[in-house]
Amino acid sequence: MKARCSGPRPWDALLSFKLELTGWRWNEPLVLDPNDTIYHHLPPVTSLDLTLPDGPEIGTIDGNLIKLYIPSQFLANLQTLNLTCDWDPDSILTTLQSCTSLENLTLSFRGNLDLHFEKETLDEQLPEDGVLLPGLRTLRLQYAMTSTISSFLEVVNTPLLEELDVSFEMIDDGIKSTVTGFDEDILDLIDRSECDLRRLKIHMAVFSDSEELKTILESLPSLTHLLLNNTIFDLEIFRYLKCNEILPRLEVFEIFDCPTHNRTKLDILCRFFEVDVRWSSGEDMEIVEEERPTTAMKKLYVTLREPESLDFERLEQSGVELRRLDGMEVRFCSIPHDTWPHLVDTNY
Repeated sequence: MKARCSGPRPWDALLSFKLELTGWRWNEPLVLDPNDTIYHHLPPVTSLDLTLPDGPEIGTIDGNLIKLYIPSQFLANLQTLNLTCDWDPDSILTTLQSCTSLENLTLSFRGNLDLHFEKETLDEQLPEDGVLLPGLRTLRLQYAMTSTISSFLEVVNTPLLEELDVSFEMIDDGIKSTVTGFDEDILDLIDRSECDLRRLKIHMAVFSDSEELKTILESLPSLTHLLLNNTIFDLEIFRYLKCNEILPRLEVFEIFDCPTHNRTKLDILCRFFEVDVRWSSGEDMEIVEEERPTTAMKKLYVTLREPESLDFERLEQSGVELRRLDGMEVRFCSIPHDTWPHLVDTNY
């Protein structure tokens, strides 16, 4: 490694920096001097997008992947970090411990099956309540196996977290990940952090037990935005629920690639957003007042795949009623049935 410049450099004025390293360009020695890695040459940015080579492409020392060794002072200045890395989990957590000013964090794990954040296997003792990210507001986990996401959520503490965006890794041939215990993972994180989660986004998941998703919704009345993208679950969970009762602050609900074409269950989904009207009557039983509970809902977006012809006129009628009575923006869209047909689960 060349000696570092001691004076100011032209690029020190940069605020953001993107660095993508691939295996065939990686020439760092396996035995690194922590005080002289490539990261010491980066400008003092507040936003870093760092892509590291695949873990299997990098050599090991005694069977262990090399450490990141990113200077703590550099990390403490970051407000946004996008990190694509499936290296040693201890390295990732050690890096995050120094990110004391971080507000936005995106971690991409490349679907590595062997990546687990278990306290017992880490080099350093973690705080009892997890790695503290005091200012983090947005957490995105991408291309991750269910076990990786579960173990990561167990070891972090995010008191100001507002948005959790989780994208599960798809298995070969477009098969989505089956999630179990995800309700406990999310609720444990919220209880530990005492945060007020407002936006929840789930991508590419199959709920083997749809009651888990129901538990999540019933336990997060603070949500203002809910996105379920290409996520398989049974719409039956909405049958006896009302949106304005369990999610009183919800403003936007998006379901992309709705997991059913069953008309009855689509009706259940529409009724979930309807507000029951209560009538008051006078002494002679005449109706004297209409009481309509307030609802925060502003937008409902639903995209449907068409394995068969759908009754869009009927769905649109539901949308008209919601728009007229509650002032909600409602949009139903369709996806041609022959587009990525293997993503459709006909069991629902």
